[in-house]
Amino acid sequence: MGWLDKVKEGVTKVAQEAEEMATIGKVKLEVRSLHGKMAEALQAIGAKAYDLYEAGAQFPPEVAGLCKEAEGLASQIKTKETEIEKIKA
Repeated sequence: MGWLDKVKEGVTKVAQEAEEMATIGKVKLEVRSLHGKMAEALQAIGAKAYDLYEAGAQFPPEVAGLCKEAEGLASQIKTKETEIEKIKA
């Protein structure tokens, strides 16, 4: 194999690796997008579960505990928003 053949082989290998990297990059972007969509779906599930909790639905203790924690945070937010309004007044 001559040096020209080795150069051609090297160029072919580099081109294949570049194509592979581009394909991997594209798939990684798709995975990131799917992770984002999954996070949105989980957030929607959580919001719906909290709505059901507020409406009186019964959940297993670990879910009910998370809902109670969210309820406490909502109360703190409301208190802070009221505090802001008092300061403005």
